[in-house]
Formats: sequence, structure tokens, C-alpha cells
Amino acid sequence: MISGEALPQQRLLLLENILIWEGRLNRARVQELFGLHAVRASEWIREFRDQHPDWLVWNSKTRSYHASPTVYQIKGNSDLRRLEHSVSLAKYLALIGIPHAAPGLKQDRMVWSAYPDLSAPHPGIFAVLSDAIRTSHAVQITYRSMREPAPHRRVISPHNLIRAGRRWHARAFSSINQDFRDYALGRITDAKVLKMPAERLEKDDDAWSAKVSVRLVAHPDLTTEQEEVIRFEYFNNTSARVESCRGALVGYFIQDLRAATDIKKQHPPDYQLAVANIDEVKQWLFPK
Repeated sequence: MISGEALPQQRLLLLENILIWEGRLNRARVQELFGLHAVRASEWIREFRDQHPDWLVWNSKTRSYHASPTVYQIKGNSDLRRLEHSVSLAKYLALIGIPHAAPGLKQDRMVWSAYPDLSAPHPGIFAVLSDAIRTSHAVQITYRSMREPAPHRRVISPHNLIRAGRRWHARAFSSINQDFRDYALGRITDAKVLKMPAERLEKDDDAWSAKVSVRLVAHPDLTTEQEEVIRFEYFNNTSARVESCRGALVGYFIQDLRAATDIKKQHPPDYQLAVANIDEVKQWLFPK
């Protein structure tokens, strides 16, 4: 929880996220989220109002400051604005938390996850890998994979942790295989930082450094009316959307979007998006 001692700029950004995604600000909500006394919560809001006087409209019925139309006006590059919104939403969700929508839980929430986190990493494993990445050291892990289900030891040099869909991975150099691979944190049963330095670093991982453009379109088998729905939902009413992705993450990105990479075999309604430049990205996809 962020305390009342948060820096002024940090406080402003926190309240901005709440206003953008909830549409209003009031003292009770600020107290709830940040554990503040009433006076301190009012000071936070007054400070925010002074910085953004045209963003807030007082509503005496709800006793809240509501977001003015100015808050939601899109100015400049729409793609950049969309990226900013994505980052802002991630911060908002991290702030409020997202419980799994199971029956019997407290119902005074308005944002839920449709599924539980099935593969949350063990905090001890996560901490060991994080420490190794910060200090550029190798790690000895006990690992289980589909190819080698029995627990076995490996030495890896991790350089980043990745959340892909519902799973966490470590991007790391394998001492045994002498290449960079992804290791699911949920399959690591034990990990310890070694005294030896990392064998390879992030700068040596060509697939990680590669910048790959993925062009997304509505699946060509959709009707004209269905295509319009997809364009509205994903492409800001344009015909396509191009996203830049690290080569090592392209497979996860396309998999998470459930975008067709073979439109002759993958059809709607299971696939509503398609990758238009498949020849350019196929080298980065997961092996069949």
C-alpha cells in the first residue's frame, strides 16, 4: 500500500489513474486505497485539483469529483495514446488488485479476473531469479519439463522475467544447450544463485533484441459486418494494426491474441484475428 508519505508526483499519478479508470475521485475511496486519514486524503485530492483544474467536476449528489470530458479527449498520435492507456490500466489494476471471480467472495468489487492464477510462481524462486538477474550471476535450478518430466538440475543465466498469459517464464542462457531458452517458473522446484558469473547476458540474446513487426487483421473468413466489429474493437476503426514485439516473445504474443497463423486451417469463430505478414514472423513462432 502507498502511504501518505508518497512523493507529490507519485501521488498525482496514482490519483490520475483512479480518476481515468473509475471516472470519479472522493475522499472515502482515497482513504480506502491508501490507508489515509480523512484530512490527508482531502489534501491529496486538493493537490490534484490544483494541478488539473479542468479535469474535475464536483457532483453534490455523489459527493465526488467526476472526470470531465477533457480527461478522455484523445490528442495527437492515437497509437501512442493507446499505449499510454495500456500502461495506465496496468498500474490501476496493480493498485486495486484483481480477485478471481469465484462464488462466495466479497461482492463489493467491480473488476474481476475470470480465472484464478493457476501458475503463480513461488516467491522464493522468483526472488532468487530476480537477484541473479540484478547481479548477473548464474543459477542452479531443479527443473521439470514435458520432455524431461523427472526433476533434474540445470545451470542457467537468466536476464529477464516474463509474464506470458497466465504463466511466468525466465529468459535465460542454458549452459547445457548453449542457447537462450524460456523456463516456466512454475516448473522450477528449487533454485540457488551460484558464485559463477552469468555465462551470457541480455545483450548476447539476439532473439530478445530482435524487433519484429506483427501485422494483425480481421480473419478473412469473417463477414463484412463481423470485420467491422473487429476493426472497432482492436484497430481503432482502421483496417489493421501493427505491433512491435521482441522476437523471443512473438509466439507468446500471437498465442495470447489467438490470432490465426494458418488461415486455411484456423477459422472463425475460434480465430477472429489473423497475422497478415506470416512470412516475416514465422521464424519466431513456437516449433510445431
